[in-house]
Amino acid sequence: MKSLIQRIQTETPEHFDYEWLGRFVRSIDIDSLDYKNELPEITDPTDYARNILCLEPFECVLLFWPPGVESAVHYHKGFWGYVLCLEGSIDNIEYRHENGKLLEGKAIRANRGGVLNEPDGTIHKIVNASKEDYLVTLHFYYPALDTLDGLELYCLETGRIGVLNEKASTASFNQDEDCFHKITENGFEYVPMTENPNAKSHRIYPIVPKPSSETISKLLGAYYREQAFSYDSFDLKHNSRRRYTEKINQLIADRLKQESIQGPLLDLACGTGRRALEIKKLSGLDYELLGVDLSPEMSSVAQARGVNAKAGNWLDIDMPENYLDAITFLYAYGHIPTQAERKEALKKVYDSLKPGGFLFFDVFNLNDRNEWGPQALKAYHDNDLSEFGYEKGDVFYKKVGGNEVAFLHYCEEDPLIKFLQGIGFNIVSIEHIGYVKRSGEILKQKDEGALFIVAQKS
Repeated sequence: MKSLIQRIQTETPEHFDYEWLGRFVRSIDIDSLDYKNELPEITDPTDYARNILCLEPFECVLLFWPPGVESAVHYHKGFWGYVLCLEGSIDNIEYRHENGKLLEGKAIRANRGGVLNEPDGTIHKIVNASKEDYLVTLHFYYPALDTLDGLELYCLETGRIGVLNEKASTASFNQDEDCFHKITENGFEYVPMTENPNAKSHRIYPIVPKPSSETISKLLGAYYREQAFSYDSFDLKHNSRRRYTEKINQLIADRLKQESIQGPLLDLACGTGRRALEIKKLSGLDYELLGVDLSPEMSSVAQARGVNAKAGNWLDIDMPENYLDAITFLYAYGHIPTQAERKEALKKVYDSLKPGGFLFFDVFNLNDRNEWGPQALKAYHDNDLSEFGYEKGDVFYKKVGGNEVAFLHYCEEDPLIKFLQGIGFNIVSIEHIGYVKRSGEILKQKDEGALFIVAQKS
C-alpha cells in the first residue's frame, strides 16, 4: 500500500476534481496492492472496520466487512469519492429522500476490480453481497473525513434518523448512543421498490467489471431457474407484455402460413414452450417443433408440453446444416453476452436453415424512449462502464423482489441490419412493436418500440 500512498501524494494535482479522481482510482492495479497487513481488526461481527491510510490530499481508507454486513443508509453531504472493490462483491443501493419518504432507487454491484461512483449528494448503503465471504474495499473521499462527525444515517427498519459525532467509528447504528449528536424517531417512511406503485417490474442492476461470458451464462441460468414455474403467469398477468408477445406470435404465424412452412421449426431459447405452441396453433400448420433453452428447468417444462426441447447453449447443440425451415428467436437474442458471440450464434442460425429458410427474432431497441435504452445509455456513461468491458447497450437487471441478476443487450436498428446482411441474410421486414407504451401496436417512429425482424437465408 505504500506505493499507492506515494502515488497519491506525488501524482495528485494541486487542483483536482471528481473526474480526475475517478480516472486515478480506475488506473490502480489491485494485483500490486499489498493490503493484507493493513486490514483493520474486526471487533464486531455485525459491523465493518476502518483503517485510514492517508488524509492528504484526499482520504484513502481501507474497510473490512464480515459476511452479510452492510452500512446504514447514509447521506454524502459536502463530500464525494469512489469505492474500489479489492475482494468479494459489493451491492450499492441508492435512495431518494422526498416529502418524508425514503424511496429505494438505483443499484449497482461491484466485484473484484470494480469501482463505485459516489458523487456529492448521494444517499446510499453498501452491502457485502455474500453471506459466507469477507469483503475488502478501498475508499477515496474529498474532502477527507478525519472523523464521521455530522454524517446522517437512516435506519430502514425503524425510521430513525441519526447524526453521528466524532466518536463514531462506522456509518452504522450498531454503536452506542453517545456516538450520535442526535437521533430522531419516526423521521421518515421507508418505501422499498416492491411497495412503490410507480416502480417497474424489473430494475437495472449493473455489475462491474462486466462478468465473463461463462459467468453471464450462469447468471442467466440462475435467473430463469428462479422463475421457471412462474414465468408464464408473469407474462400473461402484465398486459403490456402479453399484448406485445401476442402481436409478434400472430405476425410469425401469418408468415408461416403464407409460406406453407412444412418444418422442422426450431424455437431458440424456447423457455417453457408456451409461445412456440401458440404460434403453431395460430398458423394451423403441423410442422415438427424443436426447442433449445439454456435453462434445464425451462426446457423440461417445454418438453412436458410436447416440444422436442434440449437444454444447453445454442453454440454447443448439434444441429445439421441446411436442415430447418424456420427458426424463432424471441425475447432472447439480447441475452448473448458479446458482439462476437452474437455473430457466432446468428452464423449458426444461418447455417442451420435451408436455403430460403426464415429467421424470426425480436430485440430491444436502444433508442426506444419508452423503454430501458436511454436509461442503459445513461448508466453506461454515469458509471464509466466502457472502462469495465461493457459494450454500448449492455444491461444487467433484476426482477423487483427477486434475487438473481440477468443480462440483456439493447440493439440499434441500422447496425443490426448491416450485421445480419454481413452474415448473409436478406431482410424481409423490420417492424417497431410497442412494448411499454402502445403495446402490441406497429409503430412508425424509430425511437419507439422493440424491433421485430424477419430475415431469410439467401
